[in-house]
Amino acid sequence: MIRHVHLIDTSIASDNVGDEIIVQESRKHLEGLFPGAYISSSAGHDGLGASSRKLVADADIALLLGSNALAPHNQRKNRFVWQVTRRDIPLLAGKVVLFGVGANRDFDRIHPRQARLLKRLLSRDYVHSLRDGLGLKIVETLGLRGLNTSCPTLWRYADQGPKVPQGKADTVIFTLTAHKADPADAAMLDILRAQYDRLLFWPQQPRDGDYLTKLGDHGIERLAPSLAAYDAALAAGPCDVVGTRLHGSIRGLSHGRRIIVVAIDNRAREIGAETGLPTVARAELADRLPALVAGAFETNISLPRDAVRSYLEQFGDPDVAAPENTRAALSATSQPKGV
Repeated sequence: MIRHVHLIDTSIASDNVGDEIIVQESRKHLEGLFPGAYISSSAGHDGLGASSRKLVADADIALLLGSNALAPHNQRKNRFVWQVTRRDIPLLAGKVVLFGVGANRDFDRIHPRQARLLKRLLSRDYVHSLRDGLGLKIVETLGLRGLNTSCPTLWRYADQGPKVPQGKADTVIFTLTAHKADPADAAMLDILRAQYDRLLFWPQQPRDGDYLTKLGDHGIERLAPSLAAYDAALAAGPCDVVGTRLHGSIRGLSHGRRIIVVAIDNRAREIGAETGLPTVARAELADRLPALVAGAFETNISLPRDAVRSYLEQFGDPDVAAPENTRAALSATSQPKGV
């Protein structure tokens, strides 16, 4: 019986609101999953401190919540989304269970030191939830059990896809990624200006705002770099969501907005290919985005429902323990969707 669950929260001390989106959705699926258990947490970005080390030492398991925190390179050599020090390793050893975690980059091989670190930290008693094929490849290479469940931000669509318009709105909320700047971003802005009457910009990270200034922000309305401001704008009226921020775009689905993700890395590429999330490769942006924006298309999300259910079931009886939104999404039907 699991009496103490520790959450490694990758949204704390993060300047990326996308982490907040991921963790918020992950916590929704955790509600009621561990009845009677004590739930504690610590910051993934800062690692364990004096208080959280005591909590982890007492915990039965430690769930690493979402984000691209699974690295094939030598994690402890550089500052990373998931900070682990030498003092932390004995406390976390064998306790960490991945909860919708993705790989942070493409790779040909896992660094030997990283492989040893992950083998020591990750649980062998539980199946891990990976949000993409690359993450699953890392776990399986280590000889551990994993399931490609896609991202917890999409689990709400396991049974029924999002209801979004097929045609274009007059307004677009767009995103940029400053730390992965590219000349194609200027081309994207030109396309959006030509296609929409009103442009709003949401900076998922504060530095994205400075990047827009460099690109030129004439005629563009800026939103505050907060999830509350973004949700309010999404709820205010019909709009499309277009841009390079994967989870900022996925948030648009929850408000019933048509989205187009510009894929700039392995995360959007993998999740888009595996789930049908509307994506366009950055290299194809100039050729494909104008027609995609102007045209009509259905948003058909297909998720590995059985994998999500199997992952959650290992923690207890899902009909008793799982929160209502998860039970509804994973309720039995004649033919479950698969990927």
